[in-house]
Amino acid sequence: MAAALGKRLPGTFITKVHQMTPYHLLLRLRGGGHSGELRLMISVAPMEPGLHVTSRRYLNPPRPLRFCAYLRHHLQGARITAIEKIDDDRIVIIKATRRDEEKQLIIELTGKRSNAILCQGTNMQIGARLFESPADQRLKPGTEYRQPEAAGTVAAKNSYSLLTEIIGQEQVAALSDEELLQRYDDWFFPCYQNHYGSREIKRLGKTLRQHRRRLQKRRKRLIEESNEKESHINDSHLGDLLKGVLPQVKRGAKSIKVTNYWSPALEEVEIILNPALGPLTNLEKFYKNAKRAKRGLKLIEKRLTETRREEDYTEELLFQFKELKNNREQKASDEEQELLELASDLAERKSRHQAPEKSRKRKERGLKTDNPRHQGVERKTGVDGGIIYIGRNALGNENIYRRLSAPDDLWFHTRNRPGAHILLKPAPGSINSEKEQLQAAVLAATNSRAKDESQVEVTMIQVKHLRKPKGGRPGQVLLAGPQQTLTVNPTLAGE
Repeated sequence: MAAALGKRLPGTFITKVHQMTPYHLLLRLRGGGHSGELRLMISVAPMEPGLHVTSRRYLNPPRPLRFCAYLRHHLQGARITAIEKIDDDRIVIIKATRRDEEKQLIIELTGKRSNAILCQGTNMQIGARLFESPADQRLKPGTEYRQPEAAGTVAAKNSYSLLTEIIGQEQVAALSDEELLQRYDDWFFPCYQNHYGSREIKRLGKTLRQHRRRLQKRRKRLIEESNEKESHINDSHLGDLLKGVLPQVKRGAKSIKVTNYWSPALEEVEIILNPALGPLTNLEKFYKNAKRAKRGLKLIEKRLTETRREEDYTEELLFQFKELKNNREQKASDEEQELLELASDLAERKSRHQAPEKSRKRKERGLKTDNPRHQGVERKTGVDGGIIYIGRNALGNENIYRRLSAPDDLWFHTRNRPGAHILLKPAPGSINSEKEQLQAAVLAATNSRAKDESQVEVTMIQVKHLRKPKGGRPGQVLLAGPQQTLTVNPTLAGE
């Protein structure tokens, strides 16, 4: 493998470095006489160590790990000059130069103690993926690199027999370099998916569920505060009644009975007073409580609306994560990577602190330029010639609303359930067909969390009555106009 890569990769430039897990690195390469991009996968995992060129996509963590940041700083933009293997050992050295400075990425494929070490020049270590133990000074940054000690005699198997066991191909020596790389890639990817493929998705899914619990607690607390404020909303009326009998109130009185002129029955009510306060101070307190309650209810209602909206969006992301987890065979895509970043941004943000407006606008501009119109969107043909778009994730939902819809198109979504956004564009010159509306409603139900229920309510509304909330995230919309509710049975969709 080292020999095959040594023929193919020298002359290429490292354009980007990714670290998907603590054990896996991916170098994106261009140039060197190759058309398009090459991806060099480096694995120091005990179960599937090695390095090879891959054509598959891998999900990356939303924020780079520490060693990845080291490599990006020192290797991005560097030109690979050679790939060498130390004789009689499982150590591969990737040599690269940038601005006349030589760098070396040393890959030690030595079982459980496998490692990746970055060196400047030919000897000085800059950083390592992990240290063998606190007492081991071999991999200390700033020291001269030393090879690990030999582990003992290697089993008497030649490289061809080992490759045959891995990739299941007889007569490996007859394979070309391209065939060898492809065979190894086909063996490696399922192993990676089984051991590490869904780790980041599981982690962020767990973080999102924790964020949902925080939102639920916040909503419960806001409702309790709202109920407490509402109990003081009529204190101004009590203040008016107290004002009429203020000369009769004695200092230290705990209560006083007055006629309720605000009620048609004119019944007597008892006003509870604070005996530690004077009559005039008690009167002022009623007015202050009423004013504070009115102002507080407005703020609480605003925060309650924002909390419910964020809770709904979290449910949408959790639904999309579940769909992504269930479909483990599909290749990682830009939309899935963006979904990870959206979930990370939502879950790791502090409860009350919004992201700066400038950075949020910058991110939205980046989404517009980086994502084509149909990214994250599936297209189907309606029964009467119309076009139906299905949003597969948050970016697909955003593209449906911002880039694919017209004001009179119809938008569908399951009522009070997370699911895909559906857009129905009728055929040119035709009116909306009830069959197509029913078809779109069924698609909304089957692409939601309610897909196994026998009766599902689906909201249908024209796109011109949708609104984007202020500071809303990709895929968030508000319904601000007349709408209809269709009841469908998604379990009969295939019949």
